[in-house]
Amino acid sequence: MSPKVIYGQDPLSLTLPASPDITLKRYDAVNEEAGKRPIKILFVCLANLCRSPIAKVIAKTFYGGIIEAESAGIAPAKEPVFPETVFILKKFYGVDISGHKSRRVLEFPLADFDYIIAMDSSIFIRLSEIKAVPKDKLYSWDVKDPSGLGIEAYEWTALQIEDNLDRFFRKHRARTKNKKI
Repeated sequence: MSPKVIYGQDPLSLTLPASPDITLKRYDAVNEEAGKRPIKILFVCLANLCRSPIAKVIAKTFYGGIIEAESAGIAPAKEPVFPETVFILKKFYGVDISGHKSRRVLEFPLADFDYIIAMDSSIFIRLSEIKAVPKDKLYSWDVKDPSGLGIEAYEWTALQIEDNLDRFFRKHRARTKNKKI
C-alpha cells in the first residue's frame, strides 16, 4: 500500500475496475496557459523502459507547450525499450520511441524540475534516499509496472498515467500559473 502522506503532500493513486474498457482519451491544452513558463516534470521508474517513457509521451502529447517532460530510471536498462511500450505509444499517441535510450535520474539537473514524479512508492523511497533529489519536488504515483504482464497491462498503465496526469495538472497548475517565461 502506498503512503498516505509524503513530505506533507498527498500522493495520487487510482483504483481501476477489474474489466477495462480501454478508451484512451486526449486532453486539449488549456489556452490560458499560453505565454507562461512550461511546468517541468521528470517521470521516474525503475529501468526507464515503460512507465516513465509512457508518462513523458502522454505529457508531451496532451500538454505540449504547457508541460516539458523527461523520463529517467533509478537503474536504467541497457537493452532497448520494451516492444509493448513502443506498440502502445505508436497505436494510441502516434509516437514512435523505438530509438529511446534509458537514462539515469542523476543525469538530469534535478533542481531545474518543478516536479519529480516517482511512478510507484518503491521508486519514491529510493529517490528520497538520494541526496541530490529535492524532497519538496518529489511526488509518488501508484502505477504498477506492466512489464511481463501482456499488452493489456500496458494499456491500463497508459490509461492510469493519463488520469493521474490530468488530475495532477489540474491540482498543480495554479502553483506555476504566474511564473512567466
